Amino acid sequence: VSLADASLFPTCTFAKYMLPKFDDSQTPLPPKLNAWFDNLCTNDSVFAKIYGEIMDTLVTSWDEKSHLWDSIWLSGQRDQSPGTLFDKIVAKEIPATIVKEDRHILAFKDINPLAPAHVLVIPKDRNGLTNLRNASAEHRDILGRLLVAGGEIANDSELGFGDGARFVINDGPDGGQEVYHLHLHVIGGQKLGSMC
Repeated sequence: VSLADASLFPTCTFAKYMLPKFDDSQTPLPPKLNAWFDNLCTNDSVFAKIYGEIMDTLVTSWDEKSHLWDSIWLSGQRDQSPGTLFDKIVAKEIPATIVKEDRHILAFKDINPLAPAHVLVIPKDRNGLTNLRNASAEHRDILGRLLVAGGEIANDSELGFGDGARFVINDGPDGGQEVYHLHLHVIGGQKLGSMC
């Protein structure tokens, strides 16, 4: 066994065990590397013993006993909620008046505006964000992108916004949420009454 074998072994062990938890649609290792790794685990008694000990710890301690992976997004948690109208808008299956778009967010005019200017900003990939209460540390980037896009939209006088806007995220039945794909309402174009 070479130093290269000993160096690559932990990485391959990690990749074969962990990567399918996040995306099981692809094999975690390229074919030649996978064949090398499987051969090492099968035909080298030292590596087979180490591999067995590592896997026993991961499976029994992490998977079976404490379910530590369950709280990690895409490892244990998966977005099982049905698709929504917004998914069809993102896929361009349903028309919308799009005012801003990049590879992460989509913003379009609300079809039932509450004010002269009313735009919805959504993440293109819902990624479990059916509502804000489902947010986790893995969602920080997209949540920031939603707010920055909302601020840029509220500064666009061509969309009818004036001196300020209201930013609203409805959450769940009690919060008045109607579409279970997190979305930020950017509302303005007139003086809005106080909410509190």
